[in-house]
Amino acid sequence: MRVALAVILAAVSVAMASPDSDWEAVVALDKGPAANPTSMEEAKAQAVSHLSRQRRALEEFVERHPGDVRVVDARIRLASLQATSGKIDGKQSRIDDAMRRFSAIESDESISREQRAEAGFRRVCLLMQSLDGMEAGRRGDFVNAARNFEGRYPRDPRVPRLLVEVATICDEDPRLKRELLERAAGYPVDAALKARIADDLRRLDLLGKPFDRKFQLLDGGVFRTASMRGRVGVLVFWSAESIPSILWMRDFRRALATLPAGKIAVVGIALDTDRGVVDGALRQLGVPNWPMGFDGKGWDSPLARACGINALPTVFLIDQRGVLRSINARHSYMQLINSLLVSPPR
Repeated sequence: MRVALAVILAAVSVAMASPDSDWEAVVALDKGPAANPTSMEEAKAQAVSHLSRQRRALEEFVERHPGDVRVVDARIRLASLQATSGKIDGKQSRIDDAMRRFSAIESDESISREQRAEAGFRRVCLLMQSLDGMEAGRRGDFVNAARNFEGRYPRDPRVPRLLVEVATICDEDPRLKRELLERAAGYPVDAALKARIADDLRRLDLLGKPFDRKFQLLDGGVFRTASMRGRVGVLVFWSAESIPSILWMRDFRRALATLPAGKIAVVGIALDTDRGVVDGALRQLGVPNWPMGFDGKGWDSPLARACGINALPTVFLIDQRGVLRSINARHSYMQLINSLLVSPPR
């Protein structure tokens, strides 16, 4: 009798559940796990557990309310969860499955154009996020995906931001980068994106030209980039409060030890406001005696603004004649440095 009663009560509970209350439960989970993790392992465990709760809530919504208009949104969310799960566990098969789910939703003519656009946008973003480190080899795929999205949904307000994001992987093709940025600038954009486009174009304008700047150093002196001539110059814009910056500096310091001594000049520009934080980070990293620019103005540093810096780390590469050869050598510095060492400019 007790088992039968439990089954009946469960059935009644499901029957009484309204689409609105069930969707509120789904949305409430967007806040993420309530507890603060104390370690990376705990953070991962909490993320996996929370993803599982979100998945159950979405699957139950779809099962209970198949005719509700929000079912499509639930399917889009489920595909996103599948992609996130694949990233956490390093399972490319899950990411591929998420891509297929987005494609299926986008090609479903029975749903609204806005919902198809949402699925298409998330598919393109997932394509970019899931190929970390292979951007150069897949640049054409990314550019085509962005252009196809623009062609299908030209009035979607996310088009210009998507074009700008794709432009970030086109530093080795300045003409294409400029084309994407100028196309994005032709759309109505908010102030933040407008400033980002202006920064990116400002960096492009510096490329291939003599680069001569002077700035204040952490030790109180003044540095002039012209002093690096005769060597390959590496100018690193970073921050002691930027985790990607710290990781890059650590890896670069190790890689630099494998390159010919005396033929490379490295100088950093710390975009921080607290000198103590910078000093502490440098001690922790064990950075060699590189000149370190610091004026305490953070992102408002005149040098950073003149160079259009809007992401960290940003790595400029200057050839032996003082000409700026790369405005983002963050990932390709070894290849570019070796190329300049083997075939210095004449």
